Amino acid sequence: MDNIINLQIDGFKCTAVISEIVHRHHKMFKISFNNGYENIFYTDVETGEWIEEDLGFTLLAKEIGNQIKKNKRYSLPDTKILTWHKQYINDKLICFGFYSLINGKQKFYQIYKANKKYMYTLVDMENNEWQILGNSSISGGHIDKAFVSRLIEILPLYTSQVK
Repeated sequence: MDNIINLQIDGFKCTAVISEIVHRHHKMFKISFNNGYENIFYTDVETGEWIEEDLGFTLLAKEIGNQIKKNKRYSLPDTKILTWHKQYINDKLICFGFYSLINGKQKFYQIYKANKKYMYTLVDMENNEWQILGNSSISGGHIDKAFVSRLIEILPLYTSQVK
């Protein structure tokens, strides 16, 4: 369901149409402004602050978040602390965050991009195999297999942090 919101940023007034994007790990909305600008806005899973996709923690994202908070219909998801990994491998930066947990004998790693957006969950199976769950990029048809291979090498190094 779309809603219309009125914003005032730095004295400039505008109207926008807000459309919720159902997401398991973020509150996420597509916002279309009356001047033609549109973008995706979502919550940071660590702080609950609002992020403007590809631009980060902007004043516009903060104001969008304030407007959304006024609508009692939209509750914010619980926050969680991610573990961040940054490393250069062959002169290429590998940067991701993850939240880990155990369910039975399986280890689950929710993987987040450097921009704090959820990518997918990797599951370290009992039989030394890995499975990808909840991949939001499957519809785009692209999974970076080299990146996933690096994750599978790196994540076991953090076994003491799995809850």
